Amino acid sequence: MKKNVIIVIFLGIVIGYLFGSLIYKNYQGSEYQEDDGNIYYVQYGVYISKEAAVKNSKSLDNYLIKEDDDKFYVYLGVTTTLNTALKIQNYYEDKNIHTYIRSDYVENSETLNKLKEYDVKLEDLKSNEELQSVIKEIFQDAKLNL
Repeated sequence: MKKNVIIVIFLGIVIGYLFGSLIYKNYQGSEYQEDDGNIYYVQYGVYISKEAAVKNSKSLDNYLIKEDDDKFYVYLGVTTTLNTALKIQNYYEDKNIHTYIRSDYVENSETLNKLKEYDVKLEDLKSNEELQSVIKEIFQDAKLNL
């Protein structure tokens, strides 16, 4: 009797391992784990109407409202590196504005390259005024398809 239970448990472990490794190898989301194409939004909030997003963002200096899946996201920054996103987030946390970092994947190489150019500027900034100026420039750049 014990021998049968041990055999069943062993077969269950082997079959589970085989299916798990098969699913892991065929996982299609792996492209999101690579550096190329990842961008990070510093998100202020998400709203069900554009009016609510605008109303709740009036006190902010720079922001971008983006519609996605019938929701309106308010972003205070966008970058291709997590360190820069954390830098932007810390700037807003110092002003008692709570934010979230949200990652996304962009296939448009022109957008990605343009954001990388802005990242070089963002990494070398010394003052908060310069940070705000570059973020404003990013949001006003018509070539970016955010």
